[in-house]
Amino acid sequence: MLAYRTPGVYFERAESRPAPGLPRTDVAGFVGVARRGPLHRPVRLEGRNELLAAFGGPTPQGYLACAVEGFFANGGQTCWVVRAADPEKARPASVDLADDAGRPTLRLTASSPGVWGRRLTATVLRTGRGRFTLVLRLGDEAQELWRDLALDAGDPRRVETVLNDVTAGSRLAVASRPPDSPGTSPRAARWRLAGGADGLATLRPEHLTGEGSPPARPWGLAALETVDEVAIVALPDAMPVPRVQPRTKRRPPRCDVLPCGEVEETGETGQTGEEPPFELPPALDELAISQVQGALIAHCEKLRDRVAVLDVPDTFRTPREALAWRRDLDSSWAALYYPWLRVPDPLELTGLLRDVPPSGHVAGIWARGDRSDRPVGVHKPPANEELEEVEDVLFRVGDVDHGELNDAGVDVIRPYDGRGIRVAGARTVSRDPLWRYVNVRRLLVLIAEAIDEGTQWTVFEPHDVRLRQEVDRVVRSFLDGLWRRGMLDGATAQEAYSVVCDETTNPPEEVEAGRLICRIGVQPPWPAEFVVVRLVKSVAGVELTDDPEGQEGSHA
Repeated sequence: MLAYRTPGVYFERAESRPAPGLPRTDVAGFVGVARRGPLHRPVRLEGRNELLAAFGGPTPQGYLACAVEGFFANGGQTCWVVRAADPEKARPASVDLADDAGRPTLRLTASSPGVWGRRLTATVLRTGRGRFTLVLRLGDEAQELWRDLALDAGDPRRVETVLNDVTAGSRLAVASRPPDSPGTSPRAARWRLAGGADGLATLRPEHLTGEGSPPARPWGLAALETVDEVAIVALPDAMPVPRVQPRTKRRPPRCDVLPCGEVEETGETGQTGEEPPFELPPALDELAISQVQGALIAHCEKLRDRVAVLDVPDTFRTPREALAWRRDLDSSWAALYYPWLRVPDPLELTGLLRDVPPSGHVAGIWARGDRSDRPVGVHKPPANEELEEVEDVLFRVGDVDHGELNDAGVDVIRPYDGRGIRVAGARTVSRDPLWRYVNVRRLLVLIAEAIDEGTQWTVFEPHDVRLRQEVDRVVRSFLDGLWRRGMLDGATAQEAYSVVCDETTNPPEEVEAGRLICRIGVQPPWPAEFVVVRLVKSVAGVELTDDPEGQEGSHA
C-alpha cells in the first residue's frame, strides 16, 4: 500500500477479472473396436500416425479406425479414442524365450490384448557375456530395437526396466520373468508370440455405453466422462460389420536381421497347435442399436458439454427407412446423418471401396469449422462442406426425398456435380424449433463452458453488490466479444445479448442459500438454409432480387 504523504495525484490499478476465453469445441471423442491398444482407457491422438501407433489401422472387426481417419482427413486435429471389448475375455499374446538349455528365461507379453500380438516377433542377438540385443517387429507396421540388454537384477540395462519404462519403454511388448527363471540370456533366435484374444465374440452393448461398469474401471462412453475437453462424440461401432473373414497369406521369412538358417519359428515360439478363429463382434439388432444411441444421447444430456453425431444403420438404406429410424429420436444434443459413405479400403474386404458410417467424417467437418485458425467458428452451421477421402455414398438422395428428410431433421450427405460430396444438412433431431440447428446448440454449449470456467473465482467471494457488478461486467465483456466476432446475431449489442445480475435475480432467499444468479439471453445466428432468388421480367430485361419473404420463411 502506498503511503500518501506528499500532496498530489496518485494512480492505482484496480484488480479486474479478464473476460473468459473461448474453450475448444473441435475435440472429438470416439468409442469402438480397434485392432489393438489399451482397453476402456481414453487415449489422446493428434494425427493419423498416432492412431496407427496406438490402435493400428482399419480392421474388419469394426469401424473405429475408419472413423478416426475420416475425422483427421476432414479437418480434425485432436480426438480421444476408447477401445471397447469384453475385458473378461480379452487377453494379450505372449511367448517365453528360452536359453541354450531350453529353460524359459524371459517372458514377452504384448502391450495390449488381442490377436494382433500373434504378428509380433522378437529377434534375439547375443552381443557379449550375459548381454543381448532385442528386435521387436510388428509386420511392416512398427519395429523397435533395444540394445545391450541384460537379465541381472542390479544392471541399469535390465530388460524389464528398459522395456517397461512408462515414458521411454516399448509400445509393443512388456517384459517379465517366468516362474523359476534361471536368469541366463535367451538364445539367438526369432520368436513369435502366440495366443491372445480380442474379447469381441462376447461384446455387449454395455461394453460400448459403460452402463453397469465398475466405477474404478469404467467402460466405453463412461470412460469418456472424465475427459472434459471433448465436445463431439461418436460411436461408429454401434453399427454391425459385415461377416467377412479377411484373406491372409503366409509372409516369406525375413533375412535382414538374422541369417535364414538361424531363424526359429516352431517349438518354443508357441506356433504349434491350431490358432483360434478370427473374432467378429456379434451384430447388434435394431433394438440394441437404438438403446446404444439412446445411451449416447443421455451421455451428452448428462454432461451438457458435448453433442453426439449419430448414424442411420446401413440396413435402413432408403429415405423412407431413414425417416422411420429417426422417428423415435428427440434431442437437441444429437444430429443424425444419412446415408453411409463409400471410402477406399486398404483391406479390400469386398472390393476397393468399403461402406462406413458417416459419423467420423462428419465430426471432422464439425471440427474443421470450429478451429481458431479459420475465419469461422462454432456459430456457423457445419454444412455445405465437402467431405475428403470419400468416393461415393451408399444411396443417392434426390431433391424430393432430401426435402422430406430435411424437414424431419435427418441431415443428408449428397454428391453435387462439380462440387464433390457434401454435407447438406445441419439440424438436430429435436422437435423444438428453438433447438432445430446444430450450430445453435453448440454455440450455447460454448457460451456455458466459457462462462463456467471464467467465473470460478466467484466461489466463496462475499455476495454483495460489488460481486454482482463484477460478474455482470465479466459476462457482458465476453458476450460483447462474441457479438463483435459475428457469433451472435443483432444490429446492436442490446439486440444480440442481455445480462442481468442484480437484486432482481438475487433476492434475499437466494443470497441466504449461497446462490449467485446471473440471467443471460443471447440471439444466436440463424442459418440461411433456404436462399430464394426472385426472377423479375421487366422492360429492361431480367432482374435478380433477393426474396425477403423467402428469407423470413427460412427462419420458421
